[in-house]
Amino acid sequence: MTPAGSAISLPSSILPLFKQLGLFEEIRRLAKPFGSVVFREENLEIIGSYSSRGPFDVKERYGEYPQIIARRDLCRVLMSQIPSHKIKYGKRVLDIRQNVGEVIVHCSDKSVFHGDLLIGVDGAYSAVRQCLYNDLDSKGLLPKQDKTPMNYQYDCLVGVTEPLDPHQNTALFDKFSDLQTVLGKASTYSFWCIPLTEFRVSWMVVKYHDKGKKYAEDTLFKLSDWGSDAAELMSYEYRGLKTPYGCDLASLIDSTPPGAMSKVMLEEKFYKTWHSGRVVLAGDAIHKVLPFGGQGANQSILDVLTLANMLVDLQNNTVEDLRVLFQEYQKLREPVGRSILQLSNHFGHVMNRKGWFNDLVRKAVLFHTPRWVHRMSYDKFTYDRPQAVFLPFTESGGSFPAKPQKRSAYTPFSLDP
Repeated sequence: MTPAGSAISLPSSILPLFKQLGLFEEIRRLAKPFGSVVFREENLEIIGSYSSRGPFDVKERYGEYPQIIARRDLCRVLMSQIPSHKIKYGKRVLDIRQNVGEVIVHCSDKSVFHGDLLIGVDGAYSAVRQCLYNDLDSKGLLPKQDKTPMNYQYDCLVGVTEPLDPHQNTALFDKFSDLQTVLGKASTYSFWCIPLTEFRVSWMVVKYHDKGKKYAEDTLFKLSDWGSDAAELMSYEYRGLKTPYGCDLASLIDSTPPGAMSKVMLEEKFYKTWHSGRVVLAGDAIHKVLPFGGQGANQSILDVLTLANMLVDLQNNTVEDLRVLFQEYQKLREPVGRSILQLSNHFGHVMNRKGWFNDLVRKAVLFHTPRWVHRMSYDKFTYDRPQAVFLPFTESGGSFPAKPQKRSAYTPFSLDP
C-alpha cells in the first residue's frame, strides 16, 4: 500500500463508531488528540489560535477530542479488519452493466464481478460514477450540473516525515497535536505543520489560483493523481519557507521518505445524481470537498455507515426496493454533504485568500466570535454521532447528548450477556 497522503482528523462525531467496532484504542495509540490550530503570519508572528480546550472543552462536551492520525496508519487499521481475500488489487473498472437481477462489473484485466448492488466509493475521479453517468447521458437522463468539471482552485503538496529528533523541537513531545498554519502574506500560498505520533510531522503546502474553468478542463485529468515526480518539482518552490519548528521547510521535505511526498489538485463539487438502478455513489464520488475542514474521509465513512444501516433491514433486493432505499439515503445525507462543502469552502477562504477583506474575516473568526457561536456550530456538527444499528451500541460520552438511534431488528448475534 502506498504511503502517500497526509494526516486525517477524526472528529468527535465519528469516534463512537470506532469504539463500537473495537478500534478506538488502536486509533488512540496511533493518533494524537487535537489541541489547537495556531495561525501565523509569514514571519511566524502569531495571528491567533483556535483550541479544542477553549472557549469550551470538546472532550467534556462530546466525549472525546478529535484524533489526528496519519492517513496510512488509519488505512492499515481499517484494512486489518477485512479478510485479505476480500480485497482485490489492480482492478480498474471499465464498464458497468445492469439488468433486472444483478449488476455486472467489467475490469481492465478482463475479470468480471456480479452482485446485487454496487457502491462506488472510489474517489473524486470515480470510475463507477463515470460509467454510470455515461449510461445516463446516452439516454438523456444526466442533469447539466453533473456534466461540468469540478471547481479547481488549489494545488497541494503533502508529506509525512520520518521520526524527527524531538530534542531539537520539544513541541513534538506534546500530548496534543497543535496544528501550525502559516499564511503567506504577499503570495498565494499557506502551509501547515501537523505533529503526529512517533515524532513525525505531517506537512502541507497549499497554493491558491483562480485561472477559471477552461484551465480546469484542460489540466484536471493531467495533474489530478498523486505523483512523486510532480511533487518533487513543486517542492523546489517552497523549500526556503520558515516553519514554527526553527527550521525551514526543506528540512521537513528532506526528512520525508521517497514516495511519501505527493502533489494533488484540490477541487470541490456537489453532484446531483447519486444513484441509478443497482448502483449508488458515496464519499468524494458525489461530494468532493476541500480538505481544510478535515471532512472528506469522515463524510465517506458516514455515507457508507448510513447505507449499511439501511441495507441491513432491506427485505427485498429488487430494483424498485433499492431505488426507494437509495432515495432515502440521499435525502438523509445530501443536506449534510452540502453543509460540509460550504464549510470547507469558507474555511479555505479564511485560510488561504489574501487581501484586506480576508484579513478582517480572519480577525473576526479568531478574536471576535462569541463563545456561544463556537459552541452552537460544534453542537450542530456533533449532535449526530452515529453507530452501526446492527451492533451493540456504545456510550458516546460527553455532557451534550448524541442524537438517539434505534437498534435494528436484525442482529447477527445475541446482544444478551
